Formats: sequence, structure tokens, C-alpha cells
Amino acid sequence: MKTTSRRPPVTATTTASREGSSGEQPNTAPEDRFSTHPLIAHLKTAALFLLSQWMIIGIGVVCLLAYFFPHVAAHGGVIRSEYSILYGAVAVIFLISGLSISGKKLLVHAGNWRLHCLVQGVSFALCPVTMYAFVQAINAGDTAEKIDRVVLVGFLLTACIPTTIASNVVMTRAADGDEAAALVEVLLGNVFGPVISPAFTVALLPKDGSFDMWKNVSGDLNEMYRNVFKLLGLSVYLPLAIGQLVRWMWPEVIMRAMQRWRLNKIGTFCLLLLIW
Repeated sequence: MKTTSRRPPVTATTTASREGSSGEQPNTAPEDRFSTHPLIAHLKTAALFLLSQWMIIGIGVVCLLAYFFPHVAAHGGVIRSEYSILYGAVAVIFLISGLSISGKKLLVHAGNWRLHCLVQGVSFALCPVTMYAFVQAINAGDTAEKIDRVVLVGFLLTACIPTTIASNVVMTRAADGDEAAALVEVLLGNVFGPVISPAFTVALLPKDGSFDMWKNVSGDLNEMYRNVFKLLGLSVYLPLAIGQLVRWMWPEVIMRAMQRWRLNKIGTFCLLLLIW
């Protein structure tokens, strides 16, 4: 008995499947070919890299602005930087630090004596002694005093002062370091610095007679200490305490706000203003 094979009816679906299986690839849209072009991919990579390094680029920009427009951020200038920057911008940096760092973490680092000895030892011992040897070598070799002795005194003073306040914290955060540890060491260093730095600077001055004018300087230090601790209190300790209090009262809200609004970026922007 002969069997007959039934062929399925030819429809639009079977026709399309035959055309699709014939090996012909659909044409790619011009936009897709443009977005996958190697040059465009390299440009995107370069743009993303520049965006990730925006802080370094910003430092260069504000240095140029300071060079061409020095009157804007000068003391008594357009923006009155002695108030808006030294108090305002620094206060914002430490307010954000207080909001973003756990109080328990600060207490842990406050009891880390090894860290204190290492950081403060480098700041108040290693750096001054190294600079003292450098200054002594210059002073002994420069018998004609072609290098102004004021410059050498400035070297010693710079080596004896404590670590910077705002930039230390912000750059540690930008480098994904331990911001809490940096904050604790900044606070300690700038508490002891006003007492240690002047005395240590005078003690390290060379015995040469050309440095006597800085050894015998007399004046009222009460006003200096008053201004220093006023600046530290209003721009560092008070904003930090307020940030810690607000974080303690509304921890979840603060954490969401920090992530949503990226408040740490504001601190970096304030550092750029401080550099300006």
C-alpha cells in the first residue's frame, strides 16, 4: 500500500524561517556600528578615567585660578576667604566626616597607642630631625650666605608643624584609606602642635649667629593660642561633634543621605576651595 506524504502548507512563518536559515545576517543599525567603533570605545575609556581623577584635575584648575585671579580668594578678597574658607569650607569637611564615620570606630582608634606613636612620632620627631640635618648641611656649606636664612628657618618650621587638617582627611578618604584613623591623628596632632611646634623650631635653629634674631623673639603668645584654638574649635571640633550627634540620632537616615547625595564629594570640593 502506497503512503502519501503530506507537506505542511507554506505560510509566512515558514517562509521567514527559511530566509533566516539561509545564512544572511540582518543589517546592523548605523547607531550600533558607531557605538562599537574602537575609537569611540577608547574615548569613553579616557573620559571615564578623567572623571575618576577629577580631584587631581581640580587641583590644577584651582591653582591656575589662583594664579590668574589672586584677589578672589586672598585674605580680605572678594569671597573673604578668612571666613568663608578657613571657617566655612573646613567646617563642612569635618561636618561630613562626623556624619559619615561611626563614633565607635573613632573610639577604637583613639585607644590605638601604636598608631599614635607612629604618626605623631613621624610628624614631631622624624620630620624635624631630618630637616634639621638638611638645614645644618646647607648652613655649613653656604658660608657666603647666598641662601637667605629666612628660607632655612621656614624649612624647620614647616617640618615641626603638625599634619594638615582638612586635606589629610579628604585625601585619605579619596584614597579609600582609614578616614577614622586619619581624623583621630589630625585632631591629636593639632591639639599638641601649637605647644610643641614653636618650642621645637627654636630649639632646632643652628647655633650660628645669623639665626639669633629668631631665637630672641619675644611676644605675647596668648593671642596666638587664642586664635589657633578658636579656629580649631569653630571649624573642626564643633562641626565634628554636631555630625556625630546627628548621626547618633538618625543613623539610617544619615547613611541613606550620604549615599544618595554623595556628600563626600562636597568635602572634596571644599578642599579644592581651600587650596585656592
